[in-house]
Amino acid sequence: MSLAPSPWAVVCDFDGTATTEDIGDQVVLRFASAGHYEAQEALYQAGAFPFSGLLTRIFEGIEAGPEEVAAFAREVAVFRPGFERFVEACRAGGRPFVVCSAGLDAYITPVLDRLSPALRGHVGVVSNLARFEGERLRVAFHEAGDCGVCGTCKANVVRRLQGAGYKVLFCGDGTSDRHGAGAADAVFAREGGSLVGYCVERAIPHRTFRTFDEVIDRFPGQAPRPSRSR
Repeated sequence: MSLAPSPWAVVCDFDGTATTEDIGDQVVLRFASAGHYEAQEALYQAGAFPFSGLLTRIFEGIEAGPEEVAAFAREVAVFRPGFERFVEACRAGGRPFVVCSAGLDAYITPVLDRLSPALRGHVGVVSNLARFEGERLRVAFHEAGDCGVCGTCKANVVRRLQGAGYKVLFCGDGTSDRHGAGAADAVFAREGGSLVGYCVERAIPHRTFRTFDEVIDRFPGQAPRPSRSR
């Protein structure tokens, strides 16, 4: 199935959106010392630093090389149902597709490389960058915003596509997706994620979804697929 051509582009979060679980969290829990993730999360919740500081602190606790991180991510990651069909529908309809994440290229790229060559070639990636120093990791923010809150400014990615003449459909689920959702022309918030509550509080029009087949069916301007007879 393809989506009818129109001036739309897609910006999609990775952890917990494109995938069924947060792979970044799993990488930290696997390769950082016991209690490291929980300690940094507690400090963040207490207001010790912004979300960008949480990202830096939790990821820089990883004690592993790039090959170990990549192999682990490839093993544990599961694409959310319908994700590959959604990418294919966008590719067939000529719609740009950008995976935009506050996570790290060290685990995102190996997982996306599991896609078929045609699909992988259609998916752009904007993420933070892992810089390995032996078996220690340092984080470089690739798309930092002016406010410095999120580390990766998904709103900037959305606006850049809008500046190129596209309307942008945004798919996300959590804290780092808030500003991207606020800037987008249409929003799909993953059911059960904190982005749903944020959209409700800020009166941001949105739809919830569990699988990307629902996004395909309800893509703006797209006629829904006929229901199957039982």
